[in-house]
Amino acid sequence: MSNWVTQKITKLVSEISTKRRDASATPGAATRPGGAGAPDLPEGGLVPGVPQWRTTPTLAALQELVELSETVPATVARQAGLSTSELHSLRHLMRGPIGPVELSRLLGVTSAASSGVVDRLVSHGHAERRSHPGDGRRTEVVITDSGRAEVLARMRPMFEALAALDASLADDERAVVERYLRGAIDAMTSLTR
Repeated sequence: MSNWVTQKITKLVSEISTKRRDASATPGAATRPGGAGAPDLPEGGLVPGVPQWRTTPTLAALQELVELSETVPATVARQAGLSTSELHSLRHLMRGPIGPVELSRLLGVTSAASSGVVDRLVSHGHAERRSHPGDGRRTEVVITDSGRAEVLARMRPMFEALAALDASLADDERAVVERYLRGAIDAMTSLTR
């Protein structure tokens, strides 16, 4: 998802959350029956033109996840002494070699900017430029053992925690979570079309 789309989603959800907090701070605000003390929402919901919008615990958790997902790459990159673009490049390179043009497209930057990112990764020893095996006139960028170790060292705790969380779900629970997340992905993707 592009930074622009993520920023727009985060801003919208943040504004909704702020309105919800403001509504709950209103003296005498009614609470929803069985809603764990959550305030009743104004008639018509918190999103103008979307009367069915209600900030539920699942939507609040999704908002928190979206917001956190924006801060994690910068934090991890800083800890590794990399830029966010360099970290994202390594993440893409973990899947296999990538041509420079494809990498610039994945990063959403110009070819010149992507070339600078690759130069810095090569200088760190985290990536190499190689001749494309099928076409010697082309080059591809390949992650090195050093780059792979850097990504895994930083991301392993999260991957292990997520794997344990997933393993704790029964198949029917996993199906519900997947349906919810796929629906959220579709809703967000609709902004990019």
